[in-house]
Amino acid sequence: MLQSGNADQGQWRFSFAPVLKGNSILCILICLLIACSGLFLARQNVTTAVRATLLNGESQIAYRVAQSINLLESLASRPELYDPALPPAPKAEMLNAMGNHFGYMMIRYVDADVNVHAPTRTASLASRDYMQRLFSTGQTQVTDSFAAGADGVTLNYTVAVPLFDKGEIVGSLFCAIYFSEVEKLLRDMAFEPDIEAILIGRHGQVMSSTDRDRLRYGEPFLNETRASVLLGTSAGKIEENLMNQRSGSYWSLRGTDIFYTEYKRVGGTGWDIVCTGSLWTAYRNLLPALLPIMGLTVLLCGGLLWVMRRYVRSQMRVVDMLVQSVQELEEKIYRDERPDNLDFREILRLTSTGLSDGLTGVVTRSVFLNQLKEQLKNVTPQKVLAFCFVDLDDLKRLNDTYGHGIGDRALKSIGYVLREYEKKYDGLVGRYGGDEFILLLADLNDEKELRDVLDELVLRLHLDIGEQDRSIPIHCSVGVSLYRPGTEIDTLIAEADESLYFVKQNGKGYYKIHQSREHP
Repeated sequence: MLQSGNADQGQWRFSFAPVLKGNSILCILICLLIACSGLFLARQNVTTAVRATLLNGESQIAYRVAQSINLLESLASRPELYDPALPPAPKAEMLNAMGNHFGYMMIRYVDADVNVHAPTRTASLASRDYMQRLFSTGQTQVTDSFAAGADGVTLNYTVAVPLFDKGEIVGSLFCAIYFSEVEKLLRDMAFEPDIEAILIGRHGQVMSSTDRDRLRYGEPFLNETRASVLLGTSAGKIEENLMNQRSGSYWSLRGTDIFYTEYKRVGGTGWDIVCTGSLWTAYRNLLPALLPIMGLTVLLCGGLLWVMRRYVRSQMRVVDMLVQSVQELEEKIYRDERPDNLDFREILRLTSTGLSDGLTGVVTRSVFLNQLKEQLKNVTPQKVLAFCFVDLDDLKRLNDTYGHGIGDRALKSIGYVLREYEKKYDGLVGRYGGDEFILLLADLNDEKELRDVLDELVLRLHLDIGEQDRSIPIHCSVGVSLYRPGTEIDTLIAEADESLYFVKQNGKGYYKIHQSREHP
């Protein structure tokens, strides 16, 4: 992200693109996490709402049926219903008043001949299946919805209880629950307005539904199930559970929507209640809460990016001032012909000890290699780029003979010369370690110019170190490799090191270009 500018400009520039990219990716990931969390919450909401609606609906319908049975059994204890001297008409009048009082469509008296008596008319119910079962078994009957009444088309649910006298069935009472009352119960019982409720009869037919446009009365419920893509179950398994009065649940796909369904038997009846909720509808209901959170996330990420940008710009101004100060100092140094008198402490004061070599003032190997990697990305094809290994010859002999102080001064002088060439040829210089330096020469037109520069450099690296009244000569060996498009840094180092080894084994004090004719 941090790159050097042109040599004559002497500025550093910070590429903010990676930070912007990272911040954008982080923002997107957080928003996706919020969206996924919303999906998880929607799943929890829809399953909770469906289960609560199912339990609420089952209890209300079961209570209404049980209430009706209790009322009929209470009425069945009235002695006038068993008085043979009392005609059926007064009995019918009394029960009709009870029906109006308790809000039933009708409450009727049926005699031993299975004739039903109304205040104004009498009809036979001998053909009704539920009456046949009641008189043959003596058990209370709760029917599916069916058409009844004077018009023969009004739908209702019927609850019938037997009348016993001395252990024998002498008639029955029945009440009819309005069909619309059950539909209202289905609509009102939902914990969420989008939950669909269905009441299924003994034969698997739809009796009541909150979505009458999609599920028509009398249609088999399993037709709707088979038309969906079931997840983790099958229509046969659902049918088996319904027949065996077992509760269950399942997920299904209907078009592009995902639905959650639960079902269970209504107590005291042969009916099943089914409740279904849409996952995407539950998710859409959560969006008004999720979108502000996502928006706040985007604002926070944008604010963080703005703060970082301002901070980096303020720091870069400090860096630019430091670089300018270093350049001014370098210009002063390179106009000085006496490297022994250079104040390297001033140089070290202006550089970070983690970035520069504490003895010579050049950058460390890791910094050099990082800068080299960036510079190789912007190589001009028409220019020659050379990588050099520079080795101070016989450093151990210098240290052993004259002391480490002379060796250190020799290394400082070499660093001074190499930094001069770094500036002249838009290159880089660093200390590789011990008595080895690495130098990159970039601003060269052709190989002839390179050889001229190397000839001059080798001469410059033949130095005399003054020590009291004597002069100590030093010299360096140089191994050179040429950059070719696509050449790896490790290859450049290996080739330069091979050339340096050749020079060290064959006299020292000169240079060799890898795979090129040796110069004396």
